[in-house]
Amino acid sequence: MHEWLYRASNAKADSTSTQTFAEEFGFICRSAFADVAHAQMIANVAKVDFGDVVHLYFVDSEGAGRSLGAYRVVGPHRHPRGELFGAAVPKTKLRTVAEGPLRDRLRDDSGYAVDPRVGEFCGWPVVRDEHISPSYVRDLFVGRNTLVPR
Repeated sequence: MHEWLYRASNAKADSTSTQTFAEEFGFICRSAFADVAHAQMIANVAKVDFGDVVHLYFVDSEGAGRSLGAYRVVGPHRHPRGELFGAAVPKTKLRTVAEGPLRDRLRDDSGYAVDPRVGEFCGWPVVRDEHISPSYVRDLFVGRNTLVPR
């Protein structure tokens, strides 16, 4: 089991939406690819595995960050609402989002966009975890990386 620090920002969705998707749907939205032209995955996305803990943070436009909680990555068969998820994104533990209430919410002005290469909404199915997230420190995130090992 590894622990990851994941920094979300209002570049796609606000903190309320980010936390709502994590709490209500057990879903952390994460694309595998930055753009359609490049086959290289976003840094560290392929390294996250089932059982890993993701410490989710939200950073506002001024750079202030706060913890939204810790979540364990699980497969759909271990998720209380596994029917929300579709196919696996190859070489990752990310899942596409199946037709249904989660996809409807993502489409309805959530701020999130589909993965540019996969062509679907993607993310990790998660369940709340008991780990206490460390305080947010900007220096833990090297460069523009949004996902780093703890």
